[in-house]
Amino acid sequence: MAGLLSKAGWFPWVGTAGVAMTIGFGLGRVSAPDREIAKDGAGETSAQMAEGKGGGDVDKGMGGGFGEKSLDSTEDGLKRALGMNDPKRRDRELENSLSRASLADVKKALDWATHLPDGAAKRAALAKIMERWGQLDGANAAAYAEKLFAETGNPDLLRDAMRGWGQTDPAGSLQYTQSMSVSDGLRRDITRDLVRDWADRSPLAAAAYAASNPLDVGRGSLTSLIADRWSKQDPQAAANWAMTLPAGREQLRAYDEVVQNWCDISLQSAASFVSSQPAGENKDAMIGTLAREVAKQDPSAALKWAATLSDSGMQEDTAWSVLRRSARRDPEGTQQLLQSSSLSAEVKQAVMARMTNNTSQWGGFQGRGQQGNP
Repeated sequence: MAGLLSKAGWFPWVGTAGVAMTIGFGLGRVSAPDREIAKDGAGETSAQMAEGKGGGDVDKGMGGGFGEKSLDSTEDGLKRALGMNDPKRRDRELENSLSRASLADVKKALDWATHLPDGAAKRAALAKIMERWGQLDGANAAAYAEKLFAETGNPDLLRDAMRGWGQTDPAGSLQYTQSMSVSDGLRRDITRDLVRDWADRSPLAAAAYAASNPLDVGRGSLTSLIADRWSKQDPQAAANWAMTLPAGREQLRAYDEVVQNWCDISLQSAASFVSSQPAGENKDAMIGTLAREVAKQDPSAALKWAATLSDSGMQEDTAWSVLRRSARRDPEGTQQLLQSSSLSAEVKQAVMARMTNNTSQWGGFQGRGQQGNP
């Protein structure tokens, strides 16, 4: 492995193979950053790499860059993984091989993967290697990946490194993300990745962090993201947490996520929870969500839930959300379902008006029932 390890045993990840390693991963061939992240080792220049004086020969295929010595266990595992045709099996084997890798092994593996032929196997190897580097040495892995992103415009390896860092230091990785020199959109995406993964592993810790560290995660909100991930694992615990949130929009969003996911796990348990809540805005919001979920299986039962809402406007909106799909497919049958429900005459008439206006656009029935008559 001459040239891969320094005399001190420290692998200069940006050295030997060239600080300007040529990496192809989807956007064509790109040059790796030339700044030195590791404390030891001095790399070659970009010009030297351009002249072909850098590390291994990319034409050697998956075996290139190993040298004449036998492969160590990490490299053996990586090479074996890349020989698998099934991407899922390949990724699992890559993870297994790297799970035991030391920091030095990971940096050596990065140099090897850099010189693989371009393609899906190379991208998969680099992704898992960067994730493992992030687990072991988050700040340096992120710095390398951030520089690489600046040169290539491809954020994939940066997201991989940050996700790895988040697995061992979620708070530190989130703090680093907020100061990265990237677009607001990419920062939101990475933040969302980190919070989602943290909530999957330890939702209570993620929720505690979010309470004192407002973060922009783009779609939805930080609260709804945590509620979504938590309730997919333990809806009762997520509901208990949601009840402790300050009253307002964020709490309602949390309830919406909890009830949706709880219905997927056990519709009956979700209904029992909603029924047990005290009357008020929160219960009404949960009933609205529950009714829409129940409607997927039993529209008639969903209308019964809608009729329990305390506000007639919410009854109308919920009933319409329950019926609008069936109104397009079967306007006559939907009209009969509405008229046989326990909703008030006023709400029935309002829903019928909306149904008639929409079905006339779809070419359905017109006029009949506009006064709320069956």
